[in-house]
Amino acid sequence: MLDIKAQAPLDPFLDMQAMLLEMTKELRERFQRFQSQRALAEGDADGARDEALRKQAQADAKAAIEAVSLIVRTLEKIDSLQRTLLNARAEADAAADGAEDEAALAAEFDRLVEDRVKERLDAAKEDWMRGLGPGGDAAARAASGP
Repeated sequence: MLDIKAQAPLDPFLDMQAMLLEMTKELRERFQRFQSQRALAEGDADGARDEALRKQAQADAKAAIEAVSLIVRTLEKIDSLQRTLLNARAEADAAADGAEDEAALAAEFDRLVEDRVKERLDAAKEDWMRGLGPGGDAAARAASGP
């Protein structure tokens, strides 16, 4: 048996997204239910013969309207949170990509410098070895005099 509480969340971003999606789903269901309750209450208020029943139906309709309004504001907040999360995730991914790109560029620069140093050392070594050929330094000293 797995202990779910003991497991660390793999990705807090995905956990938050899942929670917000569940909340959105639940609120949409409640929104539909309150919309239908409002319609029923308004119908009851219009058809009520007794003043007390009409006022009760109007109060029910008003409560349903207030609940719908609250749900709409909450859904707007959830949407705002989702957008903020997506932007934060995109910025974090871009920063991570930037760090990786920077490291790759630094490694490429180091490789190019090493290649160039090796080329120059090889060229200098060849020049030096040519000078040490038959007669090499001794021939150069003899040509320049004592």
